Amino acid sequence: MNPKLLSLSLAGLLVTACGAKETTVTPETGIPALPDGAYLLKDVKVTENGGVSLLLRDQIKIYTKNRFMFAFMNAESGIDVGAGIATWRNGIMVEVPTVNHDGPVEGYSFDVAIEQTDGGFVQTIMGLKYDDGRSLDMIETWNTASTKSWIFDGLWQLQNRNAENVTSNDFVETKMIGGGHFIWLQRSSMDGETQKHFGFGTIEVNDDGSATETGMTSSLEGYAGTQHRLKLTLIDDNHFSQTFMMNDVEVTQTYQRM
Repeated sequence: MNPKLLSLSLAGLLVTACGAKETTVTPETGIPALPDGAYLLKDVKVTENGGVSLLLRDQIKIYTKNRFMFAFMNAESGIDVGAGIATWRNGIMVEVPTVNHDGPVEGYSFDVAIEQTDGGFVQTIMGLKYDDGRSLDMIETWNTASTKSWIFDGLWQLQNRNAENVTSNDFVETKMIGGGHFIWLQRSSMDGETQKHFGFGTIEVNDDGSATETGMTSSLEGYAGTQHRLKLTLIDDNHFSQTFMMNDVEVTQTYQRM
């Protein structure tokens, strides 16, 4: 475990140390890399001072094109979202976070061994230590949601947003598409107060670029089960745009690959 872990919160550590890559085999070990796709958390088994607890929550993680993104609502700290670079090396997933719900992130790297299962993977973190002296072991079990792929798969950063009557300033969005699922993270400023929200769910894309997103979990009340119609356009390998209607106003957002 990288010593830089010691300065992070429990919430972040529960989710930032797992990863995936394309379905190849590492030549040095013959260990197959975790397939690109979307994974849903089944449970987290935490052992601390001899006591064992099982955590259950709605949490997703997507891995595609050497990138990752996760999102969930933390019972203690609220919104918990992060994304970055994921590289498979000799049976170890190396993750380098680049952004989270508070903004850009740098200076951290996580090395975690992953055991693949028929239904997904298991990640084990032993002897995890914190600044306050706590030490615990964690076993995370993840189920494969889908390994479906679209030409829009990847980790994207919003570059431009065209909409009339925009009511927020400094609007920032990171979006991940992969494994037939999506995650978005938005930050904006309204009346001097920072707003942070996320949402994730499934996405279906047609040949003409029309798409439907169906919400599963979000920090926004009432998001689960809602459907959103989009028009996606791949501008080039590193840029795409999405157009949708919001309050009877057409909005077009352009993204750059991260």
